[in-house]
Amino acid sequence: MTEGHRPDMNPVLRGLLQTGKVRTADGAELVLHSQLPEREGLLVQHWLRQYQPTRLLEIGLAYGVSSLFICDVVAQWPLQHYHIIDAFQTSQWQGIGENNLRQAGFGNLVDIHEQLSELCLPQLMEQGYRYDFAYVDGWHTFDHVLVEFFYINRMLEIGGIVLFDDVHLPSLQKILALIKGYDCYDTLPMSEEWENSVPIKVRKMMGLPPARVAGFIKTAQDNRDWDWFKEF
Repeated sequence: MTEGHRPDMNPVLRGLLQTGKVRTADGAELVLHSQLPEREGLLVQHWLRQYQPTRLLEIGLAYGVSSLFICDVVAQWPLQHYHIIDAFQTSQWQGIGENNLRQAGFGNLVDIHEQLSELCLPQLMEQGYRYDFAYVDGWHTFDHVLVEFFYINRMLEIGGIVLFDDVHLPSLQKILALIKGYDCYDTLPMSEEWENSVPIKVRKMMGLPPARVAGFIKTAQDNRDWDWFKEF
């Protein structure tokens, strides 16, 4: 999985990665931080091309880097909906992520919900939305991610995929261990190119997760009984 700002990358995304800077609406320059690394962005794009989802959900927009990686791929086919939840897009992130999506020409692809995910997700479920892709990169405490996955699982179609960012964190490791116990989910395999790359082999030798992102594919309906529990 090679890096180097591929020539087919959206110019806005390429500019962010090359300069390491973002701009506010009034032109102030800020340091880019907390973004999805390019190597992981290309892995997410690999999964998108493999499964070609049309109903997307993303939790956490920030400066919009992960969303730009996603849009760069899914803009190639018709989408039913792409919802992004970020309660702090205006207050903490100064609307920069939303503006980056507009500047890249993707503003019409997304619906941004500036609302807490624990409030927005049950509303989306009540409105009947279904998804075949979910990307989780919000508040990273175990209980918060668990609440988000609870609703995602209710809305994710069979054959859909759910990805988690920052899986090196202990809270996310616990979430992954929990989901591995569900009979209706299989771990999403890495691409062969990724598995055979030198940086990933080094990470494995160091006892680290092979990537900062990991995910699952939903293979069946969630038919756990009322008293289901597995140690994790």
